[in-house]
Amino acid sequence: MADWSKLPDDLLKVIAKRLNSAEDYASFGAVCKSWYSIFGDKDCGGSGLKSPWLMLAEKKDSDMRQFYSPLTSKVYEIPVPEATGKWCWGSPHGWLVTLGTHFEMALLNPITGIHIPLPSLHACPHLNVPEKSQSSDVFIYKAVLSSSPSSPECAVMIIYSDYGRLAFTKAGQQTWTVVESEYGPVEDIIYFDGSFLAVNMAWEVWMYDVSGSEMKTIHFAPAPVVHEIDETEYEAKYLVEAGGDIFMVIRNLYDTASTDVPDMITWTFSVLKLHMSSKVWEDVEDMEHSTFFLGNNHSFSTSASDYPEFRRNTIYFTDDYCGFLDIPRHFDMGIYNLHDTQIQHYPVGHEALSVFSAPLWIKPSFS
Repeated sequence: MADWSKLPDDLLKVIAKRLNSAEDYASFGAVCKSWYSIFGDKDCGGSGLKSPWLMLAEKKDSDMRQFYSPLTSKVYEIPVPEATGKWCWGSPHGWLVTLGTHFEMALLNPITGIHIPLPSLHACPHLNVPEKSQSSDVFIYKAVLSSSPSSPECAVMIIYSDYGRLAFTKAGQQTWTVVESEYGPVEDIIYFDGSFLAVNMAWEVWMYDVSGSEMKTIHFAPAPVVHEIDETEYEAKYLVEAGGDIFMVIRNLYDTASTDVPDMITWTFSVLKLHMSSKVWEDVEDMEHSTFFLGNNHSFSTSASDYPEFRRNTIYFTDDYCGFLDIPRHFDMGIYNLHDTQIQHYPVGHEALSVFSAPLWIKPSFS
């Protein structure tokens, strides 16, 4: 009987280059360690579209992470030891940003295992980084990539501290640059058309161009006219790009706890679209053919024509505030239908309990 683990690397690379879906890659890599190791070759990435995966919470005493694929309705197990015990943020570029308990940061491709260190947060004294994090400490709230790290222009921007401040680093740099701003705490950031966009608690959107030697700050859009919120309600804001347009998504949550420990549950979303010429926000009830992915990841969208496995006019959301409490809890996540305002649970991931390791969306990449 043939020993498939003995196939020469050159032949395995030829096969790997012909794979077009992340699901095929997962099955290919699961054969044996020698087949999985081929993904370390940067030239082995397929050219096909990569359907988003839901990376589930880590399991206790295990380096294996589960990834749920809506395309196949299957869960794939992949070894990701570099993510064990760390905070993670997903991206549409296939890479995670990770944060360890000693505030060491890195870029990590969970599929290939390629790991790229980022500058130590301690290298930037203006960040006022604690010596060590406890599970209840949330120092970084979001991390966003401008592109795949394979690009020499790749930049990473983070929202950090309880005051929602910004800092960034670029490829080849050894420290973080603090963004001096007087425009209030930031709630979300995305990368759009060559610059980072940030929405603050005052609902304003600011643009940060970090491509040159000096950062440029531009007031991108004013705050929309919004309704008064109930005192028992909390609103989280997200920015999403879809088809070249900018959307602001408002996530409405209620504290359902009967004790002093908060238990925030999502009950509805609303969506605003920015008219680029007038910079006026408009309420929309139909995102046309788009699907949004929000939560513990760089907010992104897909088109139903490219990814029919995802429902159009829906928001796939994950829990991005579970780490605020030092208690294991189930995750607030699901699929929100903007048309009928109903929330459907994901078929997987709800049995997990974790203090910090929240599920997240990521578009797999092999480069």
